[in-house]
Amino acid sequence: MLQNKNILYLLLLLLLPLLGFSQQKIEKPEKRGFLFFRINRFDKNGERHGRWKVYFGETEVMIRNGRFRHGVEVGKWKYYYPDGTRYMVEKYSRRDNNIQVTKYHENGSLARKGTARILRSTFKDHYYWFGDWQVYDTLGNYSHTETYKSGNLVGTTKK
Repeated sequence: MLQNKNILYLLLLLLLPLLGFSQQKIEKPEKRGFLFFRINRFDKNGERHGRWKVYFGETEVMIRNGRFRHGVEVGKWKYYYPDGTRYMVEKYSRRDNNIQVTKYHENGSLARKGTARILRSTFKDHYYWFGDWQVYDTLGNYSHTETYKSGNLVGTTKK
């Protein structure tokens, strides 16, 4: 009988610290927005869905802003330099995998415009430039045109 009590006390001493760990509070990410206007949500399958805003580190400097539809980017996406100026705008097409891309210099002037394509598979997504891209200098003046095929530069046309 005394031996059973000793075993019971020993088990209690070993399990008591484990009970303290199970009571730790797990912090949930901060919810932003109101009701169905919330941002950075997930669907039932754990895919990103709805409006998303991505911030740089712990700061409130936004570096990416757009919408997901069940894990896939849709509509217009805006990207920003760390100082908050616009870096790039992507417009995803509803009909095909084409993306209209507009990039900007750090001073805010137009840097280049063209078309990209994204091919999605179960293993990875392949994003690449194709077709003619208009290139602009730091003042926003047209400089030349670059031609891409499957992401590779195949030609340049001067003014």
